[in-house]
Amino acid sequence: MSVHDADHPDGAEDRPAEDRPGADERIVAATLQLLRDRGPAGVNVEAVAAASGVAKTTIYRRYADRDALIVAAIDAATTEVTLPEGMSTYDTLHWLLGAARVRVQDIVGRGTVAAILIDDDGQFTEQLRVMIRHRSHQLVAFLDEAVARGDLRQGLDVKLTVSVLLGAAVGHVIRGGEPDEEWADRLLTLLWPALTPPAE
Repeated sequence: MSVHDADHPDGAEDRPAEDRPGADERIVAATLQLLRDRGPAGVNVEAVAAASGVAKTTIYRRYADRDALIVAAIDAATTEVTLPEGMSTYDTLHWLLGAARVRVQDIVGRGTVAAILIDDDGQFTEQLRVMIRHRSHQLVAFLDEAVARGDLRQGLDVKLTVSVLLGAAVGHVIRGGEPDEEWADRLLTLLWPALTPPAE
């Protein structure tokens, strides 16, 4: 092994900057930013290359086309989280709202909302809906378990509750706000009486 190889055993020095570790993260971040700002119509390989600083050839080696870019970006932004243990139902729900808030802020922007409302890209809208349904099963499962334990009221419409919680986060962003810790507190304070068993 040469001195050069010993210093750079993986050949990193010889690789273009866009081929080094971190390229995928920059590609995904640029795709999400374009989705937020311009909607799916504004996402293409040329735009992602310009925004990320990664060469088009490198992007094409990783993603077959623009649709693959969008799927990868949304999937990265909706990665399932690990629930903390030992917290109360209220605190766990508050924590889940925080995780949902981050996901909403990563994906939702004027461009995304406009595309969904006018449905000008049916494939994108369906991709987003499928991934949201898939990722929200964690929240559904938690609420189901809380109902079974008696922490939340019997007969609670869990799917509607999930829609209300996620919809509140999206609506807050659309109105120009950023769902923060205070927002989560206010939302749970508002909804908690409707979620919990009536006082005896």
